[in-house]
Amino acid sequence: MNVSDPRRQTPPDASISRQLVQLTSALATSGSAPDPVRVVSEVLHAVPSAQHGGITLLREGRAPFSLAASDGVPEAVDRLQHASGEGPFREPTTEHGVVLVDDLASDPRWPVFGPECAVEVGVHSMLCLRLVLGGTDRAALTLYSTRPAAFGDGDRTRAGLLGPFAALAGEAHLRAEDVDNLTAALGTSRQIGTAVGIVMARRQVPSEEAFALLRKASMDLNRKVYDIAAEVEMTGDLPVRTSALLQDGRLGLT
Repeated sequence: MNVSDPRRQTPPDASISRQLVQLTSALATSGSAPDPVRVVSEVLHAVPSAQHGGITLLREGRAPFSLAASDGVPEAVDRLQHASGEGPFREPTTEHGVVLVDDLASDPRWPVFGPECAVEVGVHSMLCLRLVLGGTDRAALTLYSTRPAAFGDGDRTRAGLLGPFAALAGEAHLRAEDVDNLTAALGTSRQIGTAVGIVMARRQVPSEEAFALLRKASMDLNRKVYDIAAEVEMTGDLPVRTSALLQDGRLGLT
């Protein structure tokens, strides 16, 4: 890298200050997290060297998820990173949480992902900013260019100034997802509890045996316990096949 390249030393201009003020004002007025699509749009406006941009989220045990993208390019790059197990988003946290790529076609760090991305997607330069989230969740704001060596220090500074807004958007999405999952889990638990009560009343058995009957029906019918519970709640009794086995004395609980 030629550090004397003026493109790599361009300071942020006044427009980035205006963008920061506008985004901060919008956030304060709405009282909610920033719109991730708007954040990506603002970053692309602040960094004209980038043709594409996006915010990617990653939760343990899951494939990367595109929270917001300018077009299909970021998602295509994410898929290649996930498939190859290589790429800037998978790098350990570097200084300031930034990974700068001048030319994916020849970068030795990613011998599989790099050439594939350059050939299949047409992306050569990447500027990947790791976003700070809670727990083990990870996120990145990434900019892409079809030109080699497209990004300089000024671009990194501009993108970095808007990075916290991307982090807020990502954190808000993940927390909302957690709430949805918890709500669904609580709903399932309530439904199972209701079904246990119905079986207790119908079969005149204690709660432990009623739950055991639900589990046995689940295994015998190869269905989820909550599916059995939903049927019990709707019909007022165990599934017909399970009821028949009980009447015949052929449904053992041991």
